[in-house]
Amino acid sequence: MKIRRYIANNESEAYLKVKMDLGNDAVILNTRKVKRTGFLRFIKPPLVEILASLEEEEDEGQKIVMEDPKVKELEDKVKSMENMIEKIYNQITAEHSGKVSNNNQIVMPTTKIYDVIVENMRNNDVDEDTITTIINKLKEQGLDESSNVNEVFTMFRKEVIRTLKQPTSITLEGNKKPKVVMFLGPTGVGKTTTLAKIAANFMIREHKKVGLITADTYRIAAVEQLKTYSEIMGAPVSVIYSPNEMQDAISKYADSDLVLIDTPGKSHKNKKHFDEIKELYNQAKPDDVFLLISAGTKMKDCKEILKAYGFMNDYKLIFTKVDETESLGIVLNVMNITGKRLSYFTTGQSVPDDIETINVDQLSKKLLGNER
Repeated sequence: MKIRRYIANNESEAYLKVKMDLGNDAVILNTRKVKRTGFLRFIKPPLVEILASLEEEEDEGQKIVMEDPKVKELEDKVKSMENMIEKIYNQITAEHSGKVSNNNQIVMPTTKIYDVIVENMRNNDVDEDTITTIINKLKEQGLDESSNVNEVFTMFRKEVIRTLKQPTSITLEGNKKPKVVMFLGPTGVGKTTTLAKIAANFMIREHKKVGLITADTYRIAAVEQLKTYSEIMGAPVSVIYSPNEMQDAISKYADSDLVLIDTPGKSHKNKKHFDEIKELYNQAKPDDVFLLISAGTKMKDCKEILKAYGFMNDYKLIFTKVDETESLGIVLNVMNITGKRLSYFTTGQSVPDDIETINVDQLSKKLLGNER
């Protein structure tokens, strides 16, 4: 059997491709709609993807098998999920009843669902301070470690969601124009790309007028990158070389709905350079500030970053490069430390696609081991 994937603008076109390639004996395995990439996703309907197969003649007693890499990957994921579910099921079953060993002797359970959840949190890089804080709060609410599975999981999940809080994104409300938004964070965290994604979404989806300002003149590539994005989107960009130029740059966009400010990534260990970041912040007087943190940052380094940016009265959090890590415990850890509001995840380099408002319901399930 050979399995092949076909993508077309509609089902009729996709079926035609199947017949032309595999003939009338082809079997349709799956049909689904897939989003287009780039700007086309906003102006054209989704594409149609079809998986089709065809039995081939045997060659010397052996069937020729052509495996689609995506099908193989899906099979591996399903098998992995089945193993995980079986493991958790066995642990949960052991909570309520004895387990019969091969010699028919009753073995008393040693693992409770409570322990499974805590271990899942550790596996997701939730640190011990955060786990302890959550458990202490749950005990205040009457958590009984021997309670049934649903009760324990529900209590953990509610407390994790409470810690994460409901996310907030950039909104343009009221009569104030323009709304000034500033992006801060360490070098290489993805500030310029994130700014471009947000700008593109406001211009394309909400038809807003957006102005861009960059103070990241330490990296020539950063200025050129933002200029390239501005030319593609048709958004004006201003380059400033000192904090004193900030207000003049903002005033140029008096008729814009939104002004987005890119800043240089400075080491918090270099006091002179970091003082300039503080001055840019003070001069801009932004309506909203976003601190960007890479999801792959070590927690020890993350705490130093949070301490360095503690000069800001208030800010929201964007976690970048989520696609580059398997565990997101850092998000819960940072929320436990700061109590600030979450905003966006970025999941790749594609502009404007790879950014989304954080889904705390989904994230809580992942952190507790209920979703992969």
